[in-house]
Amino acid sequence: MEGLDMQKWIRWQGLGVFVGVVALPCIFWFLFIDGIVKGVIQKYGSEAVGAKVELRSADLSLFPAGLELKGLKIANPDEPMKNAVEIARTNLNFDTLNFFRRKVIVEQMTLDGIRLNTPRKTSGALPGATPKKRATKKGTIRPGKKKGLCGGKGLPALKMPNVTEVLSKEKLPSLELVTSLKGQIEQEKQKWQQRLASLPDEKTFQSYKGEIQKIRGGGAGIAGMLASGGKAMELKKKIEADLNRIKQANADFQKETSTLKQKLADAKKAPFKDAARLAQKYGFSKERLANMSQVLFGAKICTWMEKATNWYEKIRPILERAKQKKKGKVVVKPLRGKGAFVKFKEHNPMPDFLIKKANASIITGAGDIMGIIKNITPDQDVLALPLTFSFKGDKLKNINLVEAKGALNHTRPQAPKDEIRFLVKGFKTKGISLLEKSKNPIILQKALADLNIKALVQGQDIKVNVLAAFHSASFSVKDQEGKNPIMEAIFSALKNISNFIVNAKVIGTLEEYDIKLSSDLDGVLKKSAGKIIAKQTEQLRQKLSKAIMDKVNGPLSDTAGSLSGLNGIQQELSKRLNLGSGLLGNLGKPGGKKGLKLPFS
Repeated sequence: MEGLDMQKWIRWQGLGVFVGVVALPCIFWFLFIDGIVKGVIQKYGSEAVGAKVELRSADLSLFPAGLELKGLKIANPDEPMKNAVEIARTNLNFDTLNFFRRKVIVEQMTLDGIRLNTPRKTSGALPGATPKKRATKKGTIRPGKKKGLCGGKGLPALKMPNVTEVLSKEKLPSLELVTSLKGQIEQEKQKWQQRLASLPDEKTFQSYKGEIQKIRGGGAGIAGMLASGGKAMELKKKIEADLNRIKQANADFQKETSTLKQKLADAKKAPFKDAARLAQKYGFSKERLANMSQVLFGAKICTWMEKATNWYEKIRPILERAKQKKKGKVVVKPLRGKGAFVKFKEHNPMPDFLIKKANASIITGAGDIMGIIKNITPDQDVLALPLTFSFKGDKLKNINLVEAKGALNHTRPQAPKDEIRFLVKGFKTKGISLLEKSKNPIILQKALADLNIKALVQGQDIKVNVLAAFHSASFSVKDQEGKNPIMEAIFSALKNISNFIVNAKVIGTLEEYDIKLSSDLDGVLKKSAGKIIAKQTEQLRQKLSKAIMDKVNGPLSDTAGSLSGLNGIQQELSKRLNLGSGLLGNLGKPGGKKGLKLPFS
């Protein structure tokens, strides 16, 4: 061994090749790997977001395994001239062993210098790309729903409707009632004329009078008196029967004419009822001011709700891997490529991608907000743990406390349940514009607000409760053309209000939900504007009453004349009653030459 020459048993040429094989990948790694990682993140990140994802630098290390990203900017696909998020530095520590199992497990992630909604110098839109539209379960977008929900309600302008136009498109029950009543009266008149013809008349009673005279001129003696008495009794029954028929007819006539008179009285009132109804429909009612909190805060809260649901649906895919059905079974859809890796049962299953813990620092104009996010993975059903987060910022500029906590639980993909709570205390609001679409928007100049929001999303169903308490509030009105009397009354009431509470309840689905607002302002504002509403409504009612009476007066006068025409029938019935009653009276009086009294008298 001592005689061996070093140059004989070491092949320097082979050693050089070995060194070259090892050195070249290392050189390639140190020179190009960071650029490749940066390019991959920008390319696939942009495709996933639908807007530009930009990165200043990337530094990948193997020992220990980690990745550091600097200057990450993610553009907002809905607003390309703004960044949805900007992160100064991102540091990730990987589990090296799991790399060989094709799993990306991040033990610790640090996000420093997060800024939200920052402006861009250039557009973040991708060339040739169009903004993504949020879809419903059926694949249809809901811009119409957004518009309907967030269109807002304005104050009535108190513009007096055109009375002629109102009457031209509205039916008048009062006019129809008068016309119908006139027809009824004419029918009654014909009916009673026919009934009069069937009743005993003056001619009938004249014949009875002749019979009475014959009876009184009957023979003397007992036989004559008995014969006269029998005829008198028979005649009396006839007269009484006829008289009863007339009495019954008179009672029926009195009842029916009384009904017609009541209908005529109602017909005279009907035009005023029409006027009141139309004034309520086309004019201004206190009911329109029953929920002034909806008018003042509705559009604002709804806009915030829209933004929240939009961002929630953008974040939601991170929590649950895209899935599809194959032969009736749910299978995971490959994220890229056309193939899929076959996975065997694991003793301790782990997701393909998992960030166990992320520490975040959000920079805002009010100060820094610190937070922790745990269990970030699209495979919560594998991990069996929900994503949880907790953020807190205290002693901020103009805010005493901001706190957000929640759990996004998709461990059962068929029944996901997400709970979020957001708390703000001592927020000094300034210059919040209410009724932005109004010519005279109300400005909440300043207030100290406490906000408590609880949200629950189960599948597509959503429930949100918002409770906002305002203290030391002051309002102003932005003067513009076209002063609104209601606005003046509302502002006058708001001047005396410094503390109030607004409660918003949201219920429905992510595609279509209802927002119900209530506030202790409602009663105060309704009362203040109610007097103006009542005055304007009364003016409209008076104008409508006059216009309707002009239409109804003619037919109403004709109807009243027709009813007066029934007086002749009443007079005829009274005349026949008097004739019949007079005959009965005369039938029982003494008569004859000897002055004998009839037996029935």
